[in-house]
Amino acid sequence: MDDPQSFVELNTPGSKLILHKINNNIILESYFKDPSGNIRCESISFENTGERSNFAIMFDGQNKTNTIFAKDGNCIVTPFYNTDRQRLPYVDISNGYIKLTSFVLGKGTYLDVDIYSISQIVDRKLITAIGSNRMLPFGIDGPHFRNTTEQGIRYLNSKKNKGTIWFDIELLEQYSEEDREYLRSLVINESWDVGVHYSKELNSFPLEQAYKIMNEGYLYVYEIIGQKPTSWCSMRNRDNILHAHYAYENLGMLWRNGDSGIHTEKYIGSLEDNTWEWWETASLAGMVHPVFTHELDLDPAVKYSISRSKFRNWVNNYESNNMPIVSFHEYGQVSRNTYDASFENLQYTENSVLFDAHTNGGIAFVNVNVKAGRDTQVYDKTSGKFLDYDIEQDNSITFWVENNHSYII
Repeated sequence: MDDPQSFVELNTPGSKLILHKINNNIILESYFKDPSGNIRCESISFENTGERSNFAIMFDGQNKTNTIFAKDGNCIVTPFYNTDRQRLPYVDISNGYIKLTSFVLGKGTYLDVDIYSISQIVDRKLITAIGSNRMLPFGIDGPHFRNTTEQGIRYLNSKKNKGTIWFDIELLEQYSEEDREYLRSLVINESWDVGVHYSKELNSFPLEQAYKIMNEGYLYVYEIIGQKPTSWCSMRNRDNILHAHYAYENLGMLWRNGDSGIHTEKYIGSLEDNTWEWWETASLAGMVHPVFTHELDLDPAVKYSISRSKFRNWVNNYESNNMPIVSFHEYGQVSRNTYDASFENLQYTENSVLFDAHTNGGIAFVNVNVKAGRDTQVYDKTSGKFLDYDIEQDNSITFWVENNHSYII
């Protein structure tokens, strides 16, 4: 760069980092908000050897911290940037991508950033649960009336995709019994997940009244649809971390919103014609970002919805990347199994590995650190089925496991 005031902002899951170049050193500042909302930071220096600076960032979704390590062993530990994300009442999950933005300031005319290596690792055991970057969490609010959503839902189902429906209480009250039966069928027969879309802005009410609204809405959706909701949101996404705590601790639901939900990127969490320019590129690249929308079938779409042709292109783009579109619940369960899953009754010999898998109830993606051979087989003893698996670069294998199932390799 040609002005020392210029800098690079590096956003990783939960973090806001600033990189400055000063002489032969890179100074990294990690920013975060304290409980009062004031912005603070910690800094660490990296030697800029041969124009390259090496460092590592460790995401901790249990303790809600990022740790930045320098090559010389020094490190700093800072909370996640946003206070809502710091206060989530459950294990947070990585967003799965990083973002670099260059700022040319002062009298500067350029700033060049060269990325020469990025790698991602996890502490390895013989059996390690890992997340999946091959699934896209999706859902719809309402749902709005069948003549605005049914074709899109049918198209998703035809591709073996599904999502979450955040049922709007006021809309549910207007549906005929035939329409309600159609929605129940999506949940029971097509594996769509159930959420609650509160028909009011929860931030507009005192907490006790908001909690009453949340209880009543949860019970109403459960009664009408017949399955317990797993996540929630409210009118115009006007809700906060206090509502999130109540919903999780009293109703067992996770917050759709916030920095670890659809607001990972501020204006991208809604799939609509106004965000299509971003989503077209992202879907072609197979990028993961939690997303919701409203109507699917009109062309052109109404405000806050996606046109029919664009929606089909979006679905096709993820299909071409071999990425299923899934519910928020399934995506979250798989991701949190990196923390929740455990493996017991391990028996390891030169020729076989036996173990029992215990998860949070959802499936888990596991890597087993064995050397796969030409005759390697993976057998689920509980279901009595041989399983497909992927062979990784180091000849280890990865495959999906289910809760309380026993496996032999």
